[in-house]
Amino acid sequence: MSTTPFFKTDCPSCGAPVQAYSATAVTLVCSYCNSMLVRHDGSIADTGRDSALLEDFSPLQIGTTGRFLLRGFSIIGRLQAYYDGGVWNEWYVLFDDGHDGWLSEAGDLYVMTMSDRLLQPMPNFHDIRAGFSTLNHNGKQFMASDVREISLSQTAVQGELPFRIQGKTVSRTADWRCENLFLTLDYAEAEPQAFVGRMVKLDDLHLTNTRSDDQIRESAGRLKGLRQTEGCPNCGGSVHWVSGLAEHIVCPSCASELQADKDKIRLIEANHMRQAQGKLFMLPVGSQGRLKNRDYYVMGAVRYSETGAQETFDKMFGMANHALVAESWWAEYLLYHPQHGFGWLVQTAEGKWSVSETLNEWPRLNQYNQPQGCEKLYDYGGRVEVAAGAFYWQVRQGDLNYYTDYRQGSGKLSAALSKNELAWSKNTPIRYSEIAQAFGLTQSRAPQYTANMRSDGVSNSLRLLMMGILLMINAPAWLMMGSEQIFNESMIPTIFGIAFIWFLGRSDDD
Repeated sequence: MSTTPFFKTDCPSCGAPVQAYSATAVTLVCSYCNSMLVRHDGSIADTGRDSALLEDFSPLQIGTTGRFLLRGFSIIGRLQAYYDGGVWNEWYVLFDDGHDGWLSEAGDLYVMTMSDRLLQPMPNFHDIRAGFSTLNHNGKQFMASDVREISLSQTAVQGELPFRIQGKTVSRTADWRCENLFLTLDYAEAEPQAFVGRMVKLDDLHLTNTRSDDQIRESAGRLKGLRQTEGCPNCGGSVHWVSGLAEHIVCPSCASELQADKDKIRLIEANHMRQAQGKLFMLPVGSQGRLKNRDYYVMGAVRYSETGAQETFDKMFGMANHALVAESWWAEYLLYHPQHGFGWLVQTAEGKWSVSETLNEWPRLNQYNQPQGCEKLYDYGGRVEVAAGAFYWQVRQGDLNYYTDYRQGSGKLSAALSKNELAWSKNTPIRYSEIAQAFGLTQSRAPQYTANMRSDGVSNSLRLLMMGILLMINAPAWLMMGSEQIFNESMIPTIFGIAFIWFLGRSDDD
């Protein structure tokens, strides 16, 4: 994998390319002319705690061909709509048999849908609640997964589309999920429309004529926003901001004292905050590593405060305005591979790590809308404290989510509910040593444990070995005792010892 940073822009002074590790960097330094570039982008400087938006990251393009359920198709059009939370991409596909459909980008997921008959009766849009509303279609029960009424501020069109694009419009859509099945109800027109299909993985579509890694980096890695060099108005020399906050800047060439106006002070403060954020995250934004035989960029990092479950739920849905108290924290890192998409790493305050995957196929739910065969662990809330780098949606300070975790083998299933969306993910434990090796971290940077933190859990194999040793130690004594004496004096303590060893290790899995 190339060690070149993913993001770049051009130097206004000499025109040379300037590389950037993070999409939320406020200042960059040109390696050719040593000029300091200042980026004027409200999305990264207003608070210094919100993420940038990662755009145009897909390998898809007009002319890409593939196969879906043994049917060949070609991408012939694209609708890209911007709204306050991110970018919405729909690829218009034409199948070899003459039918058409849509290959939609849903964050880090893809779904293929085709027009279907309307449901009767059609649910009222304003009555639909993500994570709560259900409906039956073709003998399957679907749950509302994403419900949004958004104003499309900007729309870009490429190639052919089956309809005419109006100006600024309002979109009202409700997405529904049932395992790997997908249903969309579109309320934008006077006559609502229904689209049905299923979740897909790009690797399963046998795609050809996709964009190369270099093409993706050229579009998705191009930094947005105005940029200018910071120069001395007296001598023209390059001026660099020093760490810290200051209303006065001194030119290193002519020693002139330059006073900063309010806008510049705001940028200096945001720049200082962005630089300080690097100390919050163990994985630096922009770093690269090889994990599970794939090369990844660390595109973004977000730190959450863990908050009370009921208080977060009430505040999220306007039922009560509780003051949320941080009980703990965790961090999530967005990984990106240009051809294989996204992955997640999760770091807890206890020093544990896990690989997290947004589920392409939802778990089968029981009558209580809980995954079948999985033990419920706990509910909790999460509040975004700070986000750095870029995500495929706009992460903002103060965003709230309500989580429910379930045990699944040695890992967990997690349901994340926001005001508009319900998403399922699978979390598999991974040791810090693997993370350190993958991303070149030093073992000394491993998190320090506090009084309420626990080390890595005891493995199942070690537990079984310890129980076997306990049985071997007691077996000779059993052979010399009577049956009643064995049970009273040796068997009962041994059983308790085995149970203690087993459950002591299992408690760390939580």
